[in-house]
Amino acid sequence: MRGVKSNAAALSLLACLTFACVPLPGSDPAQSPDPATQSVQSPAADFAQGTGVLTKTGRFYSGTVIASDPSIEPAAGGLVMAYTDLDLSTGRTVIARAVSADGNSWQPEGRSGGVRGLTIAGISGAWDENVESAELVRKGSAWELFFAGYRDAGNPMKGFPAALWLATSNDGVTFDRVSPDPVMQPTKGWYDNDAIYSPTILLEGGTYHMIYVGHAYTDTSQISAGGVYLLHATSSDGRTWTKSSTPIASPAQFDGWRREGVAEPWLVRNPAGGYLLFYTGLGGEDRAIGVATGASPAGPWDFGSKPLLTPGAPGDRDGHQVLAPSVLVEGDVLRMWYLAADSQGALTVGQAEGSVSAAITATR
Repeated sequence: MRGVKSNAAALSLLACLTFACVPLPGSDPAQSPDPATQSVQSPAADFAQGTGVLTKTGRFYSGTVIASDPSIEPAAGGLVMAYTDLDLSTGRTVIARAVSADGNSWQPEGRSGGVRGLTIAGISGAWDENVESAELVRKGSAWELFFAGYRDAGNPMKGFPAALWLATSNDGVTFDRVSPDPVMQPTKGWYDNDAIYSPTILLEGGTYHMIYVGHAYTDTSQISAGGVYLLHATSSDGRTWTKSSTPIASPAQFDGWRREGVAEPWLVRNPAGGYLLFYTGLGGEDRAIGVATGASPAGPWDFGSKPLLTPGAPGDRDGHQVLAPSVLVEGDVLRMWYLAADSQGALTVGQAEGSVSAAITATR
């Protein structure tokens, strides 16, 4: 959700909490997703917008208040999704969990209370009072959950600074933090000086490869310019990380629909060889999803030139923005779940499908 513009003036977008305008306590409940609606099917004709590369299924998952930043992984009996929801009793974002047999219909599973499927909540008085943008990693029979956290009050405003935490689980349902301290913190004056968000992680031969979003605004003393960067880091245990010295992507290298950079990455292996990196393109208030190809998780990456998925028609559940993709690839079949924002600020998880090879060809 933290796909901000590359200039400090645009930080006012943080007043919407997630840059897609999350409904806050006291907002009109009629403009929020119906808490009783877990999967909504819309007429397929309503989703004929966009590039035509992927077919939008018209299915949308609603959390208790929102459903944002999906992270989907295979699990016994189907799929599991970690996502960001909102606890109206505190006004804070939390991590929730849902399960599905087929990826089409989802049900929250886990702790109950103000947020169904609640998995991880922030800790009052700690750095991670708010938590969001989770990444699920399966390691044998155990699970790891990486997530960003930040305080209610920050600099230059709420959402900054943000760091990365880790929680683990033996059953995939109950997660506990490995430490009250983050496993990765911002580096002063560097590309992630103000915040670390949206980790995507692959395990390769015992090495964790992470691509994440770094934000730099208040101190850019070690870099040439501030903005939103894609960064790479490695770890042998998921707890101690080494950051690569140069960004994977910088805002200055793009124009058009990505003129303020790229964010919210999702890293998968390419069945044809190498890797695929799905991401959000940032252009003013506009958001679209693209795909890059690379020989290694560290790059170099070919980001192509055209978007893979664009917003729907005005009035659609994804008629305002599409962003934060989570993708499963099997052979040439691509299944994507993404954050869908409508014009009223409601956030749900949408779904699209298509061909991997066609997606790559069409965006070059």
